[in-house]
Amino acid sequence: MNPTFEGIRLAIERRLASWDGVPVEYDGAPQTLELKTAITTKQSWVRCTIQHGDSFTAGIGSSPCVRRTGLIQFQVFTDRLKGSRPAALLADSLAAHFEYHQDGQFETQAASVKRIGDSDGWYMYRVSLPFRMG
Repeated sequence: MNPTFEGIRLAIERRLASWDGVPVEYDGAPQTLELKTAITTKQSWVRCTIQHGDSFTAGIGSSPCVRRTGLIQFQVFTDRLKGSRPAALLADSLAAHFEYHQDGQFETQAASVKRIGDSDGWYMYRVSLPFRMG
């Protein structure tokens, strides 16, 4: 069976649910009370975005086999007044939790971490992980 975009989303959210970190905002999903409270009180939080990439035929056989690729991006937000260390520690934790993870046909590759710095009163890091499924 060829991978679905919904299957990719579920694999990422399953993995993130097992991370012992901070509240997470998912693209297009309502904010939880825990997330709203963290944002209001300037506590750390993370935004998860899935950027789908190219799909390609990985094999033909008896029926075409599709492979899907993309990028998981986490924006890590911490209180700007606490400096960069809390954001760097959360970014390290996310990278370690996600890189080289496999869940059925879903797998991630090496994480890249970038310090963004001050962003609208928050200190921000971005963690990016390529993925493929199928």
